Amino acid sequence: MRMKKPLIFAHRGVSSQCPENTLAAFRRAIEVGAEGIELDVHRSKDGQLVVCHDETVDRTTDGKGVIQEMTVQDLSRLDAGGWFGPAYKEERIPLLEEVLELLEPTSLHLNIELKTDYYFYPGIEEDTYALILAHGMEDRVILSSFNHHTVVRFQRIAPKVRTGILYSCHLYEPHKYAISLGVGALHPPMHLAPPEIITIAHQAGLSVHGWFSRERFDETQARGYLDSGVDILITNYPQEYLALRDEK
Repeated sequence: MRMKKPLIFAHRGVSSQCPENTLAAFRRAIEVGAEGIELDVHRSKDGQLVVCHDETVDRTTDGKGVIQEMTVQDLSRLDAGGWFGPAYKEERIPLLEEVLELLEPTSLHLNIELKTDYYFYPGIEEDTYALILAHGMEDRVILSSFNHHTVVRFQRIAPKVRTGILYSCHLYEPHKYAISLGVGALHPPMHLAPPEIITIAHQAGLSVHGWFSRERFDETQARGYLDSGVDILITNYPQEYLALRDEK
């Protein structure tokens, strides 16, 4: 996937234009021409894999509660879009399977972040892999997590699926750490991806997939990120980045 200019992934879908981690945001990513989508996965009380960033539904729906204490039926009653704007009032928290069904006929890649930071969700790695296989997307998925135990467990059961370690601290020689785990990519925030880190990672055979914390689009900064050498940029503003990257 490495190229002179990075691939552009839509962070939680086109979350600058649509409510994050909803089918509306993912459809919009397809419409604007993003090369991939990034999303977050938890497990419900009844064992289903659901797409939501936080451990609770409080921030992104009209409800309250911890996802692992709620069934899919409970979650389906919540409005996951009205907070963003009245046009999205009917949006719901999607299942991972629904997103895979949406992407399967496209050429888009999918970065699945397993949100096992607080709750380990035993067996979530096997369940995620089963869905990936069922939709024939083994070669189009990147699996990442801030919980590196999860990443290692996943790659042991799914060695053909690409994996990356998410981190938001100043890791010492992150390329050596990644290699020791057997993963293929670093997933740092862009402020922790200076040119020397990217160069060394590439020399070690690793990809670098950068993301943003509290992102605001700035054209001058965006041009710098596009020229930084990262392989993938995961952004809330894929339409703007694509326009800059592909301008004549």
